[in-house]
Amino acid sequence: MRKILLLCLFTLNMAMNAQITLGTGSSSVGIAPISTYYGYSYVQQIFTKNEINANAAGNITGLKFYLSPSSSIVNSSSWVIYLGTTSKTTFLSNSDWIPVSQLTQVFSGTVTSVNGVVTINFPTPFAYNNLNNLVVATEENSAGYDENGFDDAFYGYNSTSGSVLYYENDNINPNPLFPPNGSLDEKKSVITFNGLTAGSTIACPDITYPANNDTFIPLSPTVQWNAVSGATSYKVSIGTTLGGTNIINQQSVTTNSLLVPATLAANTIYYLKVVAVNASGESQGCSSVMFRTTPGQPANDECTNAVALTVNPNAVCTASMQGYTLGATSSGLAAAPCYGNPDDDVWFKFIATASSHKISLNNIVSIGTTNNDDLYFQVFSGACGNLTSILCSDPNSALVTGLAVGSTYYVRVFSYDGAGSNQSFNICVATIPPPPTNDACSGALSATLPYSYTQTDALGATNNSGFLTTCTDGMNDGTWFSFVGNGGDVDVVVNVPSGSSFDPQVAVFTGSCSSFTCVDTEDSGGNGETEVLSIPTISGTVYYVNVGHYDSSSNDMEDTFTINITSNFLATAEVSQVKTNKVKVYPNPFSDVINISDTENVKSIYVTDMVGRTLRTIENPSSVIYLNDLKSGMYILSLVMKDGSKQSLKVIKK
Repeated sequence: MRKILLLCLFTLNMAMNAQITLGTGSSSVGIAPISTYYGYSYVQQIFTKNEINANAAGNITGLKFYLSPSSSIVNSSSWVIYLGTTSKTTFLSNSDWIPVSQLTQVFSGTVTSVNGVVTINFPTPFAYNNLNNLVVATEENSAGYDENGFDDAFYGYNSTSGSVLYYENDNINPNPLFPPNGSLDEKKSVITFNGLTAGSTIACPDITYPANNDTFIPLSPTVQWNAVSGATSYKVSIGTTLGGTNIINQQSVTTNSLLVPATLAANTIYYLKVVAVNASGESQGCSSVMFRTTPGQPANDECTNAVALTVNPNAVCTASMQGYTLGATSSGLAAAPCYGNPDDDVWFKFIATASSHKISLNNIVSIGTTNNDDLYFQVFSGACGNLTSILCSDPNSALVTGLAVGSTYYVRVFSYDGAGSNQSFNICVATIPPPPTNDACSGALSATLPYSYTQTDALGATNNSGFLTTCTDGMNDGTWFSFVGNGGDVDVVVNVPSGSSFDPQVAVFTGSCSSFTCVDTEDSGGNGETEVLSIPTISGTVYYVNVGHYDSSSNDMEDTFTINITSNFLATAEVSQVKTNKVKVYPNPFSDVINISDTENVKSIYVTDMVGRTLRTIENPSSVIYLNDLKSGMYILSLVMKDGSKQSLKVIKK
């Protein structure tokens, strides 16, 4: 009996002390897990299966994050944490958020720092399958910020480029259901996963350059990988077949990078593998990345070899062509009347199908020795050897007008700067569509909250009767939407595709289409960036929303965008007839914890105060809801059921 008791105690002690820590020893600060220097933030991080290196699937019972004991998070302490798994190793763009619907909320409440450690214990453990990569998403909902030497506070370590996606703002609290476009980063938080036990062999390194399926890799690249805790050296292999070593055969290095000693062949696929080594042996099961070297001089280096472009019948770039300037030479044609250095120009041509077309350069990536993505393009009429310049564009898209249907036009693309500045890109020729149905206020699309709509024909929007100047900050008259206020706060979020040259502004009005009253407007972002406008609403009042180009003096084109109009406030008219088996919450009044009688049918829960401000959003809730950080008072608990019905209950915290 005594032996059994000792064994149980030993097993319990092992389980309680099981943990894996990543980034140990780093004391540089970063944006993850939350931004302490901004009022609000939402951050997603991807930790790969390789770097976690768990010995088996298991339950993550909590997390730890680290900062200087002297740093403050008093104004950055209201957290909601979600976990999930993904096959992604990085985020592909500033809008590539992993949907909340694919994550599990594991914590909601107030956190504290104890001697520089923030420890978070989950009410319900998260089952990690040890098959996929792990997503850690954290939203911080406190309105204030912590100065901490004018910087963020949490320790982070450099990892793969794009392994962190974040949004931070002093005034806008992002909704994880519809997060605004964010920013990519490579510094992940130093983190401890409680409940997992590390594998018996050393972890595999994650290769950070080149990334898997990368192209335009130099012929003498410096390959790089994440340092592995405990590694004394690494073995690097490169071959022309998967698992091959005919270029480099297990070359031993003690740093986490290697300049490839052999000159690689142009336009060739190679496979790179790195394993970590320590006294116990080598990491096992490490995967290879595949990359392709630069293809050399472009075939369309001269006007006579211009690549023919397909003209898209509308504003959507279904047909586009990839190009690159690396290896291109000057065509001997001066830039004037345009600007820039056309020492690496490449050529395209198209046959006009309308009197005007929009030309766009998308997915621009710096591939030269200098990190530079500034491309320029010029449009010509005539023929090679006898060209007339009709358009110059430093912006990545522009409208070329006065075209003759059936005539051929030439486009040359070049890096604005000189030697070392080269890019890859996609070029597209679009056709201006007719004005959309919601081009004028009288045709505003009616939105029932929550509302989501992607406007693909905004390029055809007109400025109607002129600029909108009712608000102090005027704008173009773009496309229109309307909704009826519910008495709560409403968020209008406008996202544009990554790399877009559209600079949107959003404005909200009351009144009528012929007599507006400005509620508010927002234009804090630039080209391709998100705009978020939050307004209080009056129940029953009609609100008009305009999304247009930001300028109030120049009529520029709108372009594709997605608008989300949401409110977590549940108005009385929205509450469905409650079924006889309605969900019950208890106790009420409560102290710190409230119980839900039947969470199997509950999709989400919103906690709002009596003026309609959303304080908590809980997706796929458990039967126990922790609300210990709320102040004493009355709140609305809004339950959204999986069948679409809704239930709203008043609860009181003692």
